[in-house]
Amino acid sequence: MDISVRDLLQCVDADLNQDQSILFRLFGYIRSRVPPDPAGVTASVSIRQLANDLEDDHIHINVIRVGFDVLSDTALDDALIELDYSIYRIRNIYRPQGVGVGRVLHWFIDSADADGMDDIGGTAEARDLWEAWSVDNDGIDAFFVRNISGTLLGLAPGGGGECNENSNNDGVLAAGIDAGDESVSRTCAHEVGHFLELPHNHPALPTGPCPTGNARFNLMAQTGCVPFITGTSTRDTRNAVNLSDGQGSTMREHCSIREGC
Repeated sequence: MDISVRDLLQCVDADLNQDQSILFRLFGYIRSRVPPDPAGVTASVSIRQLANDLEDDHIHINVIRVGFDVLSDTALDDALIELDYSIYRIRNIYRPQGVGVGRVLHWFIDSADADGMDDIGGTAEARDLWEAWSVDNDGIDAFFVRNISGTLLGLAPGGGGECNENSNNDGVLAAGIDAGDESVSRTCAHEVGHFLELPHNHPALPTGPCPTGNARFNLMAQTGCVPFITGTSTRDTRNAVNLSDGQGSTMREHCSIREGC
């Protein structure tokens, strides 16, 4: 397959009249840099791989930052790295099941306009957030808030998201940005998975029980079911990102899937 960078920019609907940063316009990295891997592994991207992703089924994502304007400079830098790492990871998690990530656009709601919803206190407030705000395009609205209070990590519409922008179920609470790189990136991929109609692979906690064996390393296992890293009290969210062929088939049938360019 021969494809030019211009072709790829057109595929993700980039404005060709603007100055083009490949890492920003094509890959969606807000810092225009490949994000560092928190495990110290060298992270890299490939235009050829992205072209392959866009040739097959893929989704578009609207990354919506909520309340980041009140973060300190240091906290803001860390938050933007976590956003970029989430984009990096969701591509790598979904790709083995034939679901690519195409256009990534960035949006911002400042703390004053968020009216308190930059610090989510529970499921009702999370739903209020995606019902109150929506981007008028064919991407999945993924809201990253500056903080989530309590035990909630993220939230998606029950039964999957809808593709009608006039719907009340057209977005997800992707994560609270204060949760750390691996947790934020897995929660984002997990909640977008719910949007694409993937249920948990076990009865929801606190009812449970958790799945057993390798099923605990499935992306759709709740974080409370993910095994601990050996010798620690930290959940192994980095490796609990597997998806089955059946889950991949379900994702590819969702209305938000775009056909290849």
